[in-house]
Amino acid sequence: MKPEARGAEAHPRPIPRPCTPGWSLGPVTSIHILTIRNSKGLGAHVRYGGDGAAVRPKSSNLSPNRSMPTSAPICDRDADGIVYLTQLDEEDNCGQDWDTVTTSSVSTTQTMSTITSDEVTDYFREVHGRTFAHDENLPVTYPIDDIEIHRHQMQHVFLRALVHGNYIGPVHEVLKPRFDGSRPRILDIRTCSGDWAQEMATEFPHCDIVSVDIAPTATHTPRPNISFEVYDLYAGIAEPDESFDYVSCRHVQLHVKDFDRLVFDSHRVLKPGGLITICEVENYIFEVDEPPYNNTCNRTAPNVARGVEVLRAAVHHQGVDIDCIYELETWLQPKSYFWTKTADKYDIPSVDYAKSSRGFRDIQKQVVLLPVGTWHPDPAVQRVGEIVTRTFSLAWRQTDAAMIEAGISKEDAEDICAKAIAELNCMKLPLLGKYIMVYATRL
Repeated sequence: MKPEARGAEAHPRPIPRPCTPGWSLGPVTSIHILTIRNSKGLGAHVRYGGDGAAVRPKSSNLSPNRSMPTSAPICDRDADGIVYLTQLDEEDNCGQDWDTVTTSSVSTTQTMSTITSDEVTDYFREVHGRTFAHDENLPVTYPIDDIEIHRHQMQHVFLRALVHGNYIGPVHEVLKPRFDGSRPRILDIRTCSGDWAQEMATEFPHCDIVSVDIAPTATHTPRPNISFEVYDLYAGIAEPDESFDYVSCRHVQLHVKDFDRLVFDSHRVLKPGGLITICEVENYIFEVDEPPYNNTCNRTAPNVARGVEVLRAAVHHQGVDIDCIYELETWLQPKSYFWTKTADKYDIPSVDYAKSSRGFRDIQKQVVLLPVGTWHPDPAVQRVGEIVTRTFSLAWRQTDAAMIEAGISKEDAEDICAKAIAELNCMKLPLLGKYIMVYATRL
C-alpha cells in the first residue's frame, strides 16, 4: 500500500549519520518544578521565583476530577515556585493590571490566581484505565504517565541526532541578539518532556521561551528565560498578536482535533518576518526498497502495518485530521484555500482573517528518514535505529486506549499492540519511519 498525498517529499534525504556517534540516553536530568496554566477552565501557569508560597484559588469554574488515577505523574511538593490558576473570561473581573493579559484582537483576557503544586494532579481523568487530561475536547491518543515522558525523552534524543540539532531553517538569523537590547521570543508547542526548550534556552540565553502543552506532563528545572504553560490549545494560542519571533510546533497533530486552528493562530502570534517550523513523525512505517520509500511495510512487517491502519482509523474516529501534515506546504501559501476555510470553520473575525491570509513565504520541506531496527551497515545508524525501535515500541504500549475508544475490544487492542511490538523487536527487519519538517517565514 502507498499512502496518498505524499506532497513534495518525492526524494527524502538519505539516512543521515548521527551527529554524535557515541551518544546514549544517559540518566534522566533532575527535575524540580511543575508548570501549569489555565485557559477557558483548564490548566494553570507557574511563575518561578519567590519563597514558594501558594494560595488556593479564591474562585474557579474548574471541575477537577477528585478521583485521581494513581498512574498520573507526580509533582514535587517541596519545589520552589508559584503556581497560578489562569482562566479566560469575556471581561476582566480581577481589577489588577499585573494579572490581566490581552490574548487576541477580540475582547478576551486571562486572569491568574495561585494554586498549590499538590493540586496539579486533580486535573486529569481516567479513560480505559489510562490517565489523560480531564478536558474531554482533547482526543484520547497518548496517555499522560511516566512511560510517555520517557518516550518523549528518547524521541528527542534520536531526532536531535538525525536532524543534527534542534531546528532547521534560518533560526540563528531570526534569533540573533538585538542592538536595542530587546530579547527575541520563542513559542514552543508542545513542551513534551521539556528537553527541547531547556536546550534552546541554553543555546540562546538572550531569548525568552514560552513552552506550551495541553496537560502538565512533567516537572521542569526552572530557568530565568523559560515559562512553561499548559492550556487548551484547541481554543487558540493564548498569546498576544505579533509577539513571537520563532514558533516551533512539534508533535502536536495527534493531540488536538483542531490542528488547522493552531496553524492559523500561529500566524497571528508571529511577528512579520518571524519563522515557523512544523514537525511531525509520519504515521506510517515503510519498506526499505527504492527511494522515496513510499511503500508501507505490509510485506516485511504485516502486523505493524495492520496495527498502524487500525490506530489511524481509531484516531480519525475521534475527529483528528491525521493526514493534514501532507497539506502544510499548500496551507501556508498566501491566499490559499486554508485561510478562508479555517476562518469560516471557527468564526474567526474578518480582521484576523485578513492578516493571516497573507500567509508565509520561503516555504521549505525536509523529510528525514528514521531507521527502525539495526539493519543498517553503519554502526552509528544502528545505534540510532535501536533507540527509534525502543521508542516506537513504547508508543505501541501507549495506544490501547485510543483503540478501545474507537470500539475495539480491550483484548483485541492488546493483541494488536503486542504483535506489532514483537515484530519491531526483531530489530533486523529493514524498516523506515519518516520525520516531516516544514518551515516558512511570515508575511
